[in-house]
Amino acid sequence: MKALFISMVLTAGLALWGTEPQAGVESLMEAGRVAGEQVYNIFH
Repeated sequence: MKALFISMVLTAGLALWGTEPQAGVESLMEAGRVAGEQVYNIFH
């Protein structure tokens, strides 16, 4: 379930990257941070 959530977040970040490059960079970085926290929570 968490893996699905991570995939959705990253997909949303990539979608924003395509529409608004600058905002996409920030969103992708945020999505990466959130995904990293989710992965950390899964293993700890």
